[in-house]
Amino acid sequence: MVKCKCGNKGIYYQKYSNKYLCRECFINDVERRVKKTLGRNILKRNTKIIIGLSGGKDSIVMTYILKKLFKDIPDTKIDAIFIDEGIKGFRDKARKIITEFCKNEEINLKIISFDKELGIKLDDIVPNLDKLNIGKPCSFCGVVRRYLLNKYSQGYDYLAIGHNLDDFAQTILMNYIEGNIKNLIQFGKTTEGFVKRIKPLKLIPEEEVKLYADLLNLPYQKEPCPYSSISYRNKIKNILSILEKDKPGVKFSILKGYEKLLSIIDYNEKINRCKICGYPCSGEICRVCQWLKMLKVR
Repeated sequence: MVKCKCGNKGIYYQKYSNKYLCRECFINDVERRVKKTLGRNILKRNTKIIIGLSGGKDSIVMTYILKKLFKDIPDTKIDAIFIDEGIKGFRDKARKIITEFCKNEEINLKIISFDKELGIKLDDIVPNLDKLNIGKPCSFCGVVRRYLLNKYSQGYDYLAIGHNLDDFAQTILMNYIEGNIKNLIQFGKTTEGFVKRIKPLKLIPEEEVKLYADLLNLPYQKEPCPYSSISYRNKIKNILSILEKDKPGVKFSILKGYEKLLSIIDYNEKINRCKICGYPCSGEICRVCQWLKMLKVR
């Protein structure tokens, strides 16, 4: 029997650290790294956080750990927001999981839908992507989700997003490959007009997020978004899996190198306000309003 350093039975082999962890040590290890990511500047009293809760393992685990870490800190507030994009069947299941989870965790939940906010569902957008000069549904969805999350997180100190280590490595690598330096910088910095984002799972690989959720029997939607398999991100994910297999820890290396680069880049973009909705943007009209005008929804 392979043992953890504490003497108990090891249930998980952490390749990048070359050690086996028992159930208790694994859970403590994940929570320790989340606590390290947040730091004392966030884990303090009088803090208001709103969580972007999708119903997947990442956002559920993030919410559970945040509640646990803030449990004994006075005068704190943790709410959640769920964006229903309008994906038939898929989002209905997520809504049910999230509603029950938030009720059990005593979290105030806001449910926002594309349909009510924009007058159109994502399923209705997909056949019209050519009109918007967009190749994949994820490109539209990602921009609109950020738009709505920022809109409904006003008044909070932080907006918590469930990006894990794999998400970080994928985004960084995608932007490197595309030469998209602007997006690369914006991903790691808070832009004027946006609520400051925190990403508690930054140091947790996706595999470990899933194991944490399963060990604690946390409810989450196991089915992936039906549009995710055709995304460019999915191809990058497969590439990173190959690299990680050959060199365990490469995802941490990508993140570490990116953060070093970010610390020496001096870049400040002038931010305007959309003339239609007031959303922070670089031009006169934000992309969401541009798209809705093209679709003749707004």
